[in-house]
Amino acid sequence: MTGTTLGESVGFLVPVTGFAFADAAGLRGWAAWLLLVAFGAGEGALLGLGQSLALRRGPAEVSVGRWVAATAAAASAAWALGMLPSTLDDAGVGIDWARPATWVVIGFAGLVLLASIPLAQWPVLAASGVPRAWRWVPLGMVAWLVGLPFTFAPSPIVDVGTPAPVVFALFAASGVLMAVTMAFVTGLGLRRMLRG
Repeated sequence: MTGTTLGESVGFLVPVTGFAFADAAGLRGWAAWLLLVAFGAGEGALLGLGQSLALRRGPAEVSVGRWVAATAAAASAAWALGMLPSTLDDAGVGIDWARPATWVVIGFAGLVLLASIPLAQWPVLAASGVPRAWRWVPLGMVAWLVGLPFTFAPSPIVDVGTPAPVVFALFAASGVLMAVTMAFVTGLGLRRMLRG
C-alpha cells in the first residue's frame, strides 16, 4: 500500500505542475489539453512504478516495465478524456448540459475513464498468474470512483487570486488523499482476490 500511495502522491504532482505550466504560459484549449495528456502519462508512470514495486516478491508480482508502460498509457488516455469537456468549452464548442444525450455520453465517458487504468493493467496482472485477474478491473474502477473526488475538493476555494504556492499545496494534499484512498481499496481488494 505504501508504494502505491507514494507513487500516486508524487505522480499526481506531475499534472498539477502541468496545470501551473499551462497557466504560466497562457495555454488554453487544445494546447493545454495536449500538455496535460503528456503530463498525465508521467503521473501514470510513477503510479505504475509504485504499484509494481509494491507487488514485488509477492504472489501478484508483475513485470515492472510492462506495468509502468500500461499504466502510463492508460493514465494519459484518462487525462485526455477527462480534460475533453473543459477543452471543448475553451475551444468554443458549447456542451448542451440540458440535453439528456449529453448526460448519457458523459456517463459512458466517465465509466471509460474509471476503467482505463485497471483495464490496461489487467493483462499484465493475468500474465503474472493471478487467478481471475479480470476482477482487478471493477476493483480499480471502485478505487478510482472513491478516490478521484478528493482531487476536486480544492476547486471551490481557489480562484485566479489564490497564490500559486497555496494552489499547489491544496492540490498536492488532495492528491495524497486520493492516493491513500485508492491504495487502500486496491490493496484490500487484491488481498481478497489472492486469498480467493
